[in-house]
Amino acid sequence: MKNIVPDWFKKTSVYQINPRTFSAQGTIKAIIPHLPKLAELGFGVMYLCPVFVEDDSTDVKNHSVRQLASKTGNPKNPYRMNDYFDIDSEYGTMDDLREFVAESHRLGLRVFLDLVYFHMGPNAPVLKEHPEFAKRDENGEIILGEWNFPVLNYDCAGLREYLWCNMTYYIGAIGVDGFRCDVADLVPLDFWEEGKRRIKAIKPEAVMINEGTKAEYLDVFDANYGYYWHNAIYDVLCGNKTVKNLAEYHKVYNERYHNDGLILRDMDNHDMVTDWPFRIEGHFGHDCMELIQALNYSVDGVPMVYSGNELADTARLSMFANRFYMGEFEVTDRSAVSEASERRMSVIKQLNSFKKKYPALCCGETKWITAQECGLFTFERTLGDETKVFIGNLSENAQDTEMTAGSVLLSNNAEIKNNRLGLSAYGYVIVRK
Repeated sequence: MKNIVPDWFKKTSVYQINPRTFSAQGTIKAIIPHLPKLAELGFGVMYLCPVFVEDDSTDVKNHSVRQLASKTGNPKNPYRMNDYFDIDSEYGTMDDLREFVAESHRLGLRVFLDLVYFHMGPNAPVLKEHPEFAKRDENGEIILGEWNFPVLNYDCAGLREYLWCNMTYYIGAIGVDGFRCDVADLVPLDFWEEGKRRIKAIKPEAVMINEGTKAEYLDVFDANYGYYWHNAIYDVLCGNKTVKNLAEYHKVYNERYHNDGLILRDMDNHDMVTDWPFRIEGHFGHDCMELIQALNYSVDGVPMVYSGNELADTARLSMFANRFYMGEFEVTDRSAVSEASERRMSVIKQLNSFKKKYPALCCGETKWITAQECGLFTFERTLGDETKVFIGNLSENAQDTEMTAGSVLLSNNAEIKNNRLGLSAYGYVIVRK
C-alpha cells in the first residue's frame, strides 16, 4: 500500500505542547488563551503530550529509571497511563479538551494527541477486567517493558479493537486531526494500518506521526521521527561529530525511506529537555538555536518546535516535573518579554510563512553542496524552476565562503561584501536564487 501524505501536512509546522511546562498553571485550559498568538506565528498543528489519566502509584517498582533520576518525587508519568478514554485531573477535563480543539479549529489550527500504545499503567482498570490485554510470562506474570510498564499484547483481538475504538473516539467525537504515536515501531505495523484506515474513514485528512525510524512504517505513517538528525546536530555542537557527518546521515536515512513519507525535524522535545544535561538555548546561546530552527524549516521534512522555543526560553524543564512536584525544575515564563524572544517570534513567523509560500521548501529535493569539518555547510532545495539555498555555520568560529547569487530571505550573523559571505558564530543565510 502506498501512503499518500496530505498536502496540508507538507506545508505545515508542528508545535509540541507539554502542558506541565507550557505555563505555571499546567492545564489544558491555561493553553487556550495563547492559541491566537501561536496561530499568528503561523504554526499549523498543536500537538499535546499525553493528558490522559495517569497511574499515581508510589510503588517505584513501576517507575522508569528516567522518572526516578528526575528526583521530583512525582509518582505520575504522562507516558504511564491508566485510562486512555479520560483526562487526568492534573490537566483538566474532557470538556477542556473539547474547548481546546474547538478554539484551535476556529483559528485554523489542527490538533494532534499522543497515543501511548506499547505499554500501559500497572493499575489500569482495563487490565484487571481484561488480563489478556497484557503480555504474560509462563507463570502468568505481566511482562514489563523497557520503562518498567506492562507491555500490551497485540496477539489479543480484543485489545486491538479496544485501541482502535480509542483512536476513532478522539477523531470522531472530540474532533482531533491526528496522532503522534509513542514508540510506534514497537507496535505491529498491521495494527497501525487498520487504525489509519478507520480514522481516515472519519477524517480523510487525518495524519499519523511515528515516534520511530523503521522505513516500512512509512507505508502507513505520514512521518517518522528524525532521531539521527537532532542527535547529530547535538554531537556537532558538543564537538563529537562534524557537519560532514550530519550531511552523510541525512543522505543515508533519506535513501532508506520511500513512498511519500516525511521526516520530523526537531531539536528540543519533551524527551531531549529532560534527558540532555542542558538546554541548547541556554548553553550554546540564542543565535545557535535560531540557526537550528532555520535549518529545520529549510531542510526536507516537517519542522517541530517545542513550546517555549518560539520565546527563546532557557528554563530548565523536565517531563516529570509539574506544579505539585517541581523539584529543581522550572516552567516557561510566558510573561517575559526580551529582545531575544521578540526576535525569535519574528524569525519563527517568517519561517512559517516561507513553508507555506515556497513549494521548494515543502517538496523540493535536498542537495548538499558543501559540508566542511570547520562547521560551514550549504544545501539547496529545488523544485522545478525554484531554488532556495541555505548556508550555515554550525560552529562558534567565524567562517568565510562564496556568496550565492540571489536575494536574501532571512539571515543572522551574516555579512555580505561583493561575492563573499562572512558568517560569525552560528550565522546563516537563506537565499532565493
